[in-house]
Amino acid sequence: MTQKLITLKKKYYIYLDRKARHIAHKLSKKQAVTKLLLDYIKELYESAKVANLQNKRFESAYHNPISSELEFLVARVLYHYSNFKKTDWKIYLRRQVGKTAPDIRIESNNKTRAIIEVKAKAGWIQPFFSKERYVKDMKKLRTGESESDPGDLIQKVKKQLVKYYKTYNVKPEQVFVLLPSLKSVHRKKSTQQIKDYELQFKKNSGLPQKSLILLSNNPLLDLSSKPSRKQYQVTNNFEKFVELLNKCSK
Repeated sequence: MTQKLITLKKKYYIYLDRKARHIAHKLSKKQAVTKLLLDYIKELYESAKVANLQNKRFESAYHNPISSELEFLVARVLYHYSNFKKTDWKIYLRRQVGKTAPDIRIESNNKTRAIIEVKAKAGWIQPFFSKERYVKDMKKLRTGESESDPGDLIQKVKKQLVKYYKTYNVKPEQVFVLLPSLKSVHRKKSTQQIKDYELQFKKNSGLPQKSLILLSNNPLLDLSSKPSRKQYQVTNNFEKFVELLNKCSK
């Protein structure tokens, strides 16, 4: 049984790697790939569901988290892209240095060129992206409805980002956060626009606005609910990030 599980898991990651290589090939030809990347993230969510095991005596709302698979997918896209473009990038996935292990680190000529934090969702750090959420959470703190201080949460996330560029001796503009959509941050009745979230990110992170690699301009895009491609409203932030990285590595 153990060997079968290992074989199945290996096949799963080989499959993801093929998807990553396909994206990388298109990217190396300067083709837009974000729509395809969102397709694959949607597929990751589908693969995480266990609904096919449900029956009259067993029901589940449990979904396996996709964070690790998403990190792997993005890292392998960058790896294959480097091969296609014949760069000397070395991709580190969750490799630790000095008690610090960013999701993805890209190195060339023995220097760190970029660090990427990959977030499947941002629900647990909503105040970091949303001023509206920060105000509401502060109100709850003051009235005693909550003991959680959103200011402390923001500082915790920022401290981690600062630790990255200090540990690896890079500039803040070399640290990035990749987020497919703002679904877990945005509310239907909210008046906030994408620009508002980007500005809040810039303020709270201390990073440039372009360091937020947002894949969709639809703040209500839920990739776990089988959205159509028409709902994607793709950005070109990922393509621009890779192009910038390619130029900086030359």
